[in-house]
Amino acid sequence: MAVKYWSSAGLVLTWWCNARCASCYEYCGPERSEWMATDDALRWWGELAEASPHGCRVHLTGGEPMGRWDDLLELCRRAQGDLGEKYALEMVETNAFWATGAQVVRRRVRALDRAGMRRLKISTDPYHQQFVEIERCRLAAAVAEDVLGPDRVQVRWRDWLAEGFDTGGLSDGDRAALFARYAAGGRDRLCGRAADAVAPLVTDGDRRLRGPGQQVRCGASPLALTSWREVADTDCRQAVLRSRHVHVDPSGLVMPGTCAGIVLGRAQTGGEIAGLWRRLSDDHAARPIVGALARRGPAGLAERALAAGFVPRGGYASKCQLCWDVRRHLARRGLDAAELGPAWMYTL
Repeated sequence: MAVKYWSSAGLVLTWWCNARCASCYEYCGPERSEWMATDDALRWWGELAEASPHGCRVHLTGGEPMGRWDDLLELCRRAQGDLGEKYALEMVETNAFWATGAQVVRRRVRALDRAGMRRLKISTDPYHQQFVEIERCRLAAAVAEDVLGPDRVQVRWRDWLAEGFDTGGLSDGDRAALFARYAAGGRDRLCGRAADAVAPLVTDGDRRLRGPGQQVRCGASPLALTSWREVADTDCRQAVLRSRHVHVDPSGLVMPGTCAGIVLGRAQTGGEIAGLWRRLSDDHAARPIVGALARRGPAGLAERALAAGFVPRGGYASKCQLCWDVRRHLARRGLDAAELGPAWMYTL
């Protein structure tokens, strides 16, 4: 089977976030105003679970889903009451900006626990700590572990939670150097804002970060100054077709879970998720974006974009940065619009 059933999905409740992290692969920020309607979320949640014979684990994410606490809690409660055990809530993701005191954290975590949440995930790293005090993350993690137990609290990343610090007060130069060193560890998806704000720090500082002949790794992609042809020598079939994981945005766009801005289909009315999967399974090879990525990775897109005036950079930090660069070029020229969205991501 070329396209795996979607057995894990994130409902991107909003593109809004109190932070504007350099590492954000979705370009979230305080200026975004999109929020998923509760009725839409419940419908798509149910359809995701029904579309796969194995069911679908759903987590709630963003942006920052805690930005509208009452709406989030209503959704969780209604999902538990209306959808049943097959539609269990796997996780809620947050940056803990709201954790202003132990009572606030305890009250919210208990409410989510009663509403069926299995795990709480807290984001913490140098990028988030430019905007969110790390002590709020530490407080949220400690209280949540007391309420839920340690096994039900996930922190991304634990080493930074233990040893990290607030980075908002650093000078621009010191912060950039820290981000470059951290990104060299290979934890970041270098697309979206990260392609613009983090990847150049890696490539610009590449010779300082490694000795001659050494490569810093980002997953399977070398973090090194290299031509686009050297970066793009592998396909993306696993990420776009076979990862079993998708995200659904506030307007119903279905995207690969790790590739913001690539549209697999649109679930704008009821009963569409299963049909989207079937159409993707039937015709993915003929799609200009998904088909090219599945066959040849960003190299296939880059060659298409060259004919439309694309000028590659001198080097790329990873094939994800190249993919974003090419897709933005195509989107800004009105090409392949059906597979590139939401449109606002490509105009920033």
